[in-house]
Amino acid sequence: MKITEVEARPFKIPLKTPLKWGLTGYMEAAEHVLVRVHTDSGVVGVAEATPRPTIYGESQASILYAIRNWFAPMIVGLDPNHTEKIWAKLEGIRWNPTAKGAIDLALYDAVAKAKGVPLWEMLGGHSDRLPIGWMLGIRSIPEMIQEALDIRSKGIKAFKVKVGLDPAKDIQVIQSLREHLGPDVLIYADANMAYSVSTAIRTIKKMEEYGLAFVEEPVPAWDWKGRLKVAQAISIPIMGDESVFTPQDVAREIDLGAIGVISIKTPRTGYTLSMKIMHLAEMAGIPCLMGTQGETGVGTLASAQFGASRRNVSYPSEISFFLALKDDLLAEPISLQDGIIDLPRRPGNGAILDEEKIKKYRMD
Repeated sequence: MKITEVEARPFKIPLKTPLKWGLTGYMEAAEHVLVRVHTDSGVVGVAEATPRPTIYGESQASILYAIRNWFAPMIVGLDPNHTEKIWAKLEGIRWNPTAKGAIDLALYDAVAKAKGVPLWEMLGGHSDRLPIGWMLGIRSIPEMIQEALDIRSKGIKAFKVKVGLDPAKDIQVIQSLREHLGPDVLIYADANMAYSVSTAIRTIKKMEEYGLAFVEEPVPAWDWKGRLKVAQAISIPIMGDESVFTPQDVAREIDLGAIGVISIKTPRTGYTLSMKIMHLAEMAGIPCLMGTQGETGVGTLASAQFGASRRNVSYPSEISFFLALKDDLLAEPISLQDGIIDLPRRPGNGAILDEEKIKKYRMD
């Protein structure tokens, strides 16, 4: 089996409600790139690239350019099974993580389809089901509480709460969520690196009183000394995200000793690098969850396949963003019952695309 074409198509699907996070994060629509790897056997692998200019410096336009002009010419003619060889070629161009990640995910999808097995089996086979949580963006407290109650009524029992702009309000949000959701719901916070060290320590200690499970990136990722100070001052784990983009980052953070949970995001590390991150985490005794990059159903299935396949994904994963979109590219919706994704039994990542919706939402 040989790669014959790498197709990249931009699309845009609006959100039901705009999402705000951190100091600069704001999103009204999923403006992503659909990636399809075609092969000479007729098998086509599918994935989704998620540009986040404020995080990775990638845009929809830059992803399209990188795939069409750099990466596709590098890998056409190669065997999609040879992911290490292909990744070595992709590394010839610096950064562009989600462009590379999408290609890698599509390659694995094609290989699993050719083998006739679902990806969760090929990637480890731990399970074909994955519990998920919900991300609460920064809004007024009553709006955040009502959103949480609405989502809880659908069976979801874990909530990631965006904080970082107003420490006093942040504490009040966590307190109110705990009071309304009860003691059995998992609640954790994501400051998106917006706190100073002293503010993080003071604020998180107050949040701990209301059963906060862990906190994601309380201080800037570059401030490793500050992150260690926070970790030593609080009694709950810090979850790494912006500080653990690559396997090399993960190795550094494990040596530092500041993080206790790792967010793995397959859109930026594909399966090839995600597996390396997972192995590092397992060896260090650090649990993981699948973090969200605001994927549609296409990217959600790709992440869920990896998360379900690995036993070290021990917290509910954040990949429920597809529920916040007004539509999707999938012809068959994701099966979600009581907060658990039930993965399709078909080979590959399970995504069946609706070509009419692709035509409707494509931007070229």
